[in-house]
Formats: sequence, C-alpha cells, structure tokens
Amino acid sequence: MARSKVPSEERVFSLVLALVASSGGLTKHELLSSVYGYSERYRDDAQRGSLERQFERDKEQLRQLGIPVETIDSPGEPGNNQLMRYRISKAAMQVPEGLSFSDRELMMLRMAVLAWREGSLTDEARRAAMKLESLGGGRDPLSTGVSAGFGAAEPSAPALLAAIEAGQIAEFLYQLPERDAPLLRRVYPLQLRRFEGRWHVIAYDVERKASRVFLLARISGQVSSMDPKPGEEQRPGDASELVDRAVDALERLQRDTAVTLRVRPRSRADARFSPGAEVLADDEGGRVLRFGTVDIHELASLVAGYGADAIAVAPERLRDAVRALLGRVDTAHGGLTGAAAEPTVADAEGTH
Repeated sequence: MARSKVPSEERVFSLVLALVASSGGLTKHELLSSVYGYSERYRDDAQRGSLERQFERDKEQLRQLGIPVETIDSPGEPGNNQLMRYRISKAAMQVPEGLSFSDRELMMLRMAVLAWREGSLTDEARRAAMKLESLGGGRDPLSTGVSAGFGAAEPSAPALLAAIEAGQIAEFLYQLPERDAPLLRRVYPLQLRRFEGRWHVIAYDVERKASRVFLLARISGQVSSMDPKPGEEQRPGDASELVDRAVDALERLQRDTAVTLRVRPRSRADARFSPGAEVLADDEGGRVLRFGTVDIHELASLVAGYGADAIAVAPERLRDAVRALLGRVDTAHGGLTGAAAEPTVADAEGTH
C-alpha cells in the first residue's frame, strides 16, 4: 500500500488554493482526485475511506482557522453529498475597502490573536485573523522581542520546535498525573498541535517504537536534542501519516470520553466550556453542558480553578479528580481555605 509523504500543511494549503480558484466549487471526487496530498492515494480503493475522513478533518481545520468553506447543493439532487460542491469565497476573505493598518498596528493585532485562547475566538474573530495574515500581520512576532504564542506555561516549545526542524531526537522528563516521579522519554518530535486549548507534541517514541502524544505542560525541566546513537532508529519517513493517525486517536478519545459540567451562565467558565458543547439544561440552577475531552486530569484542574462557576457532574473519575485537587489545596493551607467544601463537585444525583 502506498503511503502519503505529503506534509499535512502542504496538503491543506493545496486544498485552500483549489477551493479559492474555483468560483463554481468542486465536488469531493474532483478535489480528492486532483489536489496535491489527496490525489496520490485516491486511486487506492483500500485508502478511500481514510482519505475521505482526512478530507472532512481538513475542512473542519480550515473552518476553525476562520476560512469559510461553503457548500453548494446540486440543483438536481439536493442533499447528495457526492454531488455537493465546495468552495472558498474570495469576497468573504477580503478586507473592507479603505481599511488599512500600519506595520506596528498589524503586529499588535497579530500578537493579540496569538495570545488569546483558541477556544475563545469566535468564527468572526478567526476570519479577521486570517485577513490580518493577508495584510502582512503574520510577520514573526519574535522580531519584536515579545513572544505571545507560547507563554511561560510551555517553556519546552522552542526546544521541541528546533528538534522538529533539525529532525533530531528530543529527551525530556514527563510527569504523568498518577506517578510520583517523572519518566524519561526519548522521542522524535513530529508536530506541535493545539488540542482542547492546550499544546501537545505528537512524537515517535524511539524506545516504544510507536507514535505518542505528550502534553507540553507535563514536560518538566529542560528538553535536550541530539542526533540518534549509532545503530539507533532513524526518524520515521512517514511522519505525516503518523501525525494523522495520532490526531485520529485523539479525536476518538475525545468522542469516547464524555463529561458533564454545570456552569454559571455568563461566567468565565461558561465562555470557556460552552463552545462546541451540548447544552442539556439551561435554567436558574445553571447551564448543564456535555462534551468530550482527551484529558480528565487537565479538565479537573480547569474546573477546580473556576471555583463555584464550574461544577463537575460526571463521570465519577472527574469528580474524584476535582475533589483530590481541592483537598490538596486545603491541606497546603492547613485546612483554612475550606476548599474541599467548595461547590465544584456535584453529588451522585448531580445536585450541588
């Protein structure tokens, strides 16, 4: 079976070019059979299903970036997905006539976009960010002496990016929530990816000979980069495919791990958790949300941080994790905070 060696960034960029160039839109068949990154595998029937799922992910990625992918139904068979056409309207991507920014204004706006949490940006804000790129606002913000992309919470990011660029091995200590001591990991980092508002590194673990995903916030100490030892495995040639499979696994885990929270309407917790969540109830008792997550422990930390504005309802292990965090806070303050009694965990019936 042929494997795609096309980097995902090149594939998505090629898709954008095709969608912008066609004013009348293109069908899925036309896109998959002609666009660089898809066409190489389109003739392989065994890969057709995974290729179509990849196309759906790429479309969603573009929409999350603020690029409006439009769909046009077939006039003869409306609702037929095979005849549906896709396009990107040039008008929707254009900056209003007469609007201009100085270089300094563009840089400040770009830095604000980078610093803002991904989950809080509306579709309109994402489209505005893309228009800033077209005006030149995508200039490297590091040239100003200020880095808004990765804050102090991700000090490992620069070293990992350098290792990716050089194709080197990265070594670091990784702290799992359920372990007392961190583990030494030796990996080829392949891509940094933001998922659920947190930065992850998708990597190939040299010792385990498999792809792994690591949360940057759990990397402790310095990241060391180096060339492989004599006889040690080289960087995988199918990095793009490994990344795609890792993202598939993250999305499956997110779908399979449903959580329920009760949040105070119009609170910071509401703004953080509501986008993309299913609203189960919205009354005087609060807004009940259900959504998927890839990391119960990180979510528990967020819930605990919002205090009474966010209450863990289900599953039990999320409630237990929040209780444990609040208990540690209470213990650290000599039992003076009453943190363990804060209403951030619902009882078994889902009440406060």
